[in-house]
Amino acid sequence: MNTYVKNYWSLYLDFLRDFQKLNYRGFSLSFICHFPSLIRKNTELWKDLYDDKFTARLKNEVKDQQEIQEVFNNYMQSHKKKQLVKGKNGKIVVNYDTILRFPAKTFDDYFDRSKTMIVMAGSKNNKKKSSSGVTKRTLFNLQVNYLSNYKIDTKKAIIRLQNQAKSMFKTYKNHHLYKDANFQTLFLKKIAEIVNCIERSIHFYDEVLVSCLLVASTHSYISRILLLVAAERGIPTICIQHGILANEFGFIPKIATIDAVYGNYEVEWYKRLGVSKKTVAITGHPRFDQAFQPSTVKKSTFYKQLGLDKNKKTIMIVVRGNRDIAKWRILIDTISKRLHLNIVIKDYPIKTPHDLTKEFPFVYSSQDYDLYDILPNVDVIVSYPSTVCLETMLAKKPLFVLEKKLPSYTGYYNSLDDLVQKDPKKLGELVIKYFTDLNYKNKVEEKKENFLRVAYPDFSMSGERLKRLISRLIS
Repeated sequence: MNTYVKNYWSLYLDFLRDFQKLNYRGFSLSFICHFPSLIRKNTELWKDLYDDKFTARLKNEVKDQQEIQEVFNNYMQSHKKKQLVKGKNGKIVVNYDTILRFPAKTFDDYFDRSKTMIVMAGSKNNKKKSSSGVTKRTLFNLQVNYLSNYKIDTKKAIIRLQNQAKSMFKTYKNHHLYKDANFQTLFLKKIAEIVNCIERSIHFYDEVLVSCLLVASTHSYISRILLLVAAERGIPTICIQHGILANEFGFIPKIATIDAVYGNYEVEWYKRLGVSKKTVAITGHPRFDQAFQPSTVKKSTFYKQLGLDKNKKTIMIVVRGNRDIAKWRILIDTISKRLHLNIVIKDYPIKTPHDLTKEFPFVYSSQDYDLYDILPNVDVIVSYPSTVCLETMLAKKPLFVLEKKLPSYTGYYNSLDDLVQKDPKKLGELVIKYFTDLNYKNKVEEKKENFLRVAYPDFSMSGERLKRLISRLIS
């Protein structure tokens, strides 16, 4: 671990232990809180993480990420019960949020509607209620249950815990983090949210017989609470990998019964953390199944809709807002001086035209086209390190990556060698070489295939593999 990562995990371990006594219904609130959200706006603290001297200000010194996972293993062990729910009588419950990203077809093809339910935090706009007063709605033609609909009275418990936290703030009045007013405000707010969610989750499990729970992440307090309460009731759980393992902070702690991952890269990563191989399953992701299906959009329609020149090859550049816009400008300038191409910009997460489409007349917006309708209709993709890069390769398209070296980056795409570059000019020259040098074009294809053998070794339908995993856990 580098200094930045080591200091982050050491600070997190301090927080877990310093506030461990804040407890509701047997759950330590510090183990539920999403720690990055408490420090996100503390720019000075993030700068301090780079400093070797910062370690001296911490109570704990984490030398290996395995230590953090071990702390959570012990915590989860104190809540786990022997599996009590067996068989297929209960519901398969899917915790739906913005990062789940299951296509509607996945639910249509692989989930029994009579035995599947979606649980969500809540929605203020739904007014249709059952006789019990609980809002009912459907999503993907599945029943939706909202946690916010469970009437609870937690005011006394929240006030008690918030007062306990305020007393702890006074005890830590000189602490580099806990004395921060923004940290305190956010933490007191989180206490109320977490207590309400614990109570509502307990009521949910009291009302609904659940045989298996699926979540897309273990980081939101909602999914973490649903996982913890499930563990207390002996209900098996699955955490679906929602994006590439790009960030050292992104996929631990592992707390679900099984983590359903993309490939061998994640299996080996978890093994280094001391996680049993039995608790990790390679299932891929159902949204990637779209990469193996024909596009619903014809190339002629795509070109006409975007205003592209049908006689030119097309590159898609994937950006995230105006991050690194100067580098993207250099890349476009480098390529366009040598090759006459259509260049399409796909900006995540918005769909309005990017500023670069105004600056360069041959650069076009991808408009509201879905990624899987774009990929078959372009010739090369250039992207920042994101899940789109993996999806590109699964769709059998050549990829080039503009890397921005972050201290927490895992090096997920490093095995692609020169296809990953920090220098946009050099990356642009390699894109040119791809279009002009057949031998190099073949090498790009070879590197892609070698990468996928590790990153996504099974091209069978992920939805089917997930269905089999669920059946194994509940039977």
